[in-house]
Amino acid sequence: MANFSLSLRRARKSSKEERAANQARFKEILGIVRKYDLKDGLTPEMTVELIQDLGTTFVKLGQIASTHPDMLPPEYCEALGALRTNARPLEFSVVKEQIESEFGKPLDELFGCFDEEPLGSASIAQVHKAQLPGGEVVAVKVQRPGVVETVTNDLAIMERIVEILDLVSKNKGGLSLKELVAELVKTSMEELDFANEESNLDRFYRNNEPREGVNSPKCYHEFSTSSILTEDFVEAPPVEQIGEMGKSDDERDELAYRIAHNYMQQIMEDGFYHADPHAGNIMILDDGGIEWIDFGMMGTITSTQRDTIKELIMALVKGDAYSLKRAVLKVATPTGALDHAKLLEACEGVVEQFIDVDLEEFDTSQLMDSITGTLENQGMDIDPFLTNLGRGLVTLEGTIRLVSPRLNIMNVLVDYLRSGFDAGGVERMAKKFVGQAVDSAAALVTLPAKAEQTLDMVQKGHVKIGMELSSNEKFSRDIRAAAGLVAIALIAMGLVIGACILGASSSAVTLGGVPLFGGLGLVVGVGLAVYVFVKIRPYLK
Repeated sequence: MANFSLSLRRARKSSKEERAANQARFKEILGIVRKYDLKDGLTPEMTVELIQDLGTTFVKLGQIASTHPDMLPPEYCEALGALRTNARPLEFSVVKEQIESEFGKPLDELFGCFDEEPLGSASIAQVHKAQLPGGEVVAVKVQRPGVVETVTNDLAIMERIVEILDLVSKNKGGLSLKELVAELVKTSMEELDFANEESNLDRFYRNNEPREGVNSPKCYHEFSTSSILTEDFVEAPPVEQIGEMGKSDDERDELAYRIAHNYMQQIMEDGFYHADPHAGNIMILDDGGIEWIDFGMMGTITSTQRDTIKELIMALVKGDAYSLKRAVLKVATPTGALDHAKLLEACEGVVEQFIDVDLEEFDTSQLMDSITGTLENQGMDIDPFLTNLGRGLVTLEGTIRLVSPRLNIMNVLVDYLRSGFDAGGVERMAKKFVGQAVDSAAALVTLPAKAEQTLDMVQKGHVKIGMELSSNEKFSRDIRAAAGLVAIALIAMGLVIGACILGASSSAVTLGGVPLFGGLGLVVGVGLAVYVFVKIRPYLK
């Protein structure tokens, strides 16, 4: 089967050629588009009507798009959800022919047995239970023949129509036809090439294999292609059936904690998380463990972004509006002149909204809406990673509430942030202490420039102060000397703390039984501390 990207390139080229079939389909789609008044953009309802009028291919695309809240606004996903219906199953002879053409072998040579009745059927693919020659019970996802070529051909025609008509939304909030087609291309590329899901399966399996009580299906690469995906068959009830399982409150609490804690591990340790953690995608195993399924939608987050998330959460927990302001400036970009005073005031509003709320009562959805709403009101563009992560956390919150109303994911998240260190945490902590000391010294060196920026803010009215400073040359020299001593003191503190931590590490290099680098850092740090003490001693009398 053709790769989606390659097939789309061919379709784009073909759509511009004077072929009778292409021209007929082009005129048909163009006539449908012209029936709609698109100058003000597409509402969710208009989007559904347009997709239905465009026919089977676009209904399929709408079904795919409805499962991607990371790419389309929630109200559009909800409207497109009405298009999701169980598709008519493929004849088994078609499934058999599709598999045999992909692998070039008879079906009975590939599998020990293969159930003719599908476990489920959708517009893009259907799933069958089978057994490999080695005895492994698997689920085989088989793509419908010709679906890639059909979808890419219609998408290429739609792109050409958009290009010709230059349909761009003129209002606020409306989805333009150009934006809709662009999102359909993205979602189709992910869903129609099973190689993406195969890669997701592998990465998620590797990340969670060492974790007790957390499982995910293993992919069988020798029985998978870009249109066939073979993975472990999971025979267990989904979380959405928790009410029928007769579990006690304590068992439900434990299960909910395991799900939430593992999700924190996915985000904060792996940087690769399940973007659709609803109750149907998590299975409950007999031993109380969980198994994740369906890896078509995944999210990624960098180490820098993870640090920013920590800053955001801890600033809210501590009620620190200044720290919250610093954190949000890392996840949002001003579209115009930034009013620091107004942004700080807005952050204070967010803090006040949640400072008196117990962690057990935190509403993640309300929190994310408050943060994103604040940033949007300040005219700032939000980093997509925060929006995607927020949607995942809100979905997870609904799942956790279903399992155990007594547990709140914010409580689990804060608990994780306070105590979670992996095996290399001690060494990294030492580096961080030393690094922070050096950064502090560097910050003091740049103090004059920052002071100039602050004065500029004062001049523009962004910051107001209620005191006066008289300055002379001696005063300036004293300030610079004091800043230098503070910088040296910070470096000394960092070296001493770092030396103590490194000395306690089992992997430390020793010389005569004494930690080499720890001892050296301690000597230098103490020496610097003595120097600072001698310099400031006259002022202590």
